[in-house]
Amino acid sequence: MPLIIGIVVVVVLGLVFFMQGDDKSAKKAGSCFGAAIRGGDLVCKGSVGARTGIDQKGGTIIVGGDAGAFTGFMMQRGRIVILGDVGINLGDSMYDGTIYVGGKIGSFGSDAIEAPMTKNDIDWLNRKLKVAEIGDNFDVSKMTKVVAGKKLWNYDALEPTEKKGAI
Repeated sequence: MPLIIGIVVVVVLGLVFFMQGDDKSAKKAGSCFGAAIRGGDLVCKGSVGARTGIDQKGGTIIVGGDAGAFTGFMMQRGRIVILGDVGINLGDSMYDGTIYVGGKIGSFGSDAIEAPMTKNDIDWLNRKLKVAEIGDNFDVSKMTKVVAGKKLWNYDALEPTEKKGAI
């Protein structure tokens, strides 16, 4: 069972929906939606704020509206699906994972790159959106897929001074 503190929902496994109010304008989650999520599905049928999926370690975040700046910042694994637009620095410093965007992208973050959509991506997105009961008749084939460029993957490359201390 998820731990609920105010409107913050922490989920380890399962499917959690975030909805507030009856009209679309009231269905908005704040910043850091799904921060450090490790598994399960987290769904917001409206829009979310900045840093959605920050330090995400697994699971899936689905957003029916727009997402703010730095969405997917330092993402390590998992998937983020945004049906609307997303702010600047999408996927900044992401290590791994996949972000799908249905609308406009403000800008890519450091080391985030566009990747080709595959049939597996399209099939997975259609299944996931159906289960989440969101995005009816949304053409997922036109979404942009964003992944890590892996140029920041330098954990094995020690600085000369670090090599001295490692011996």
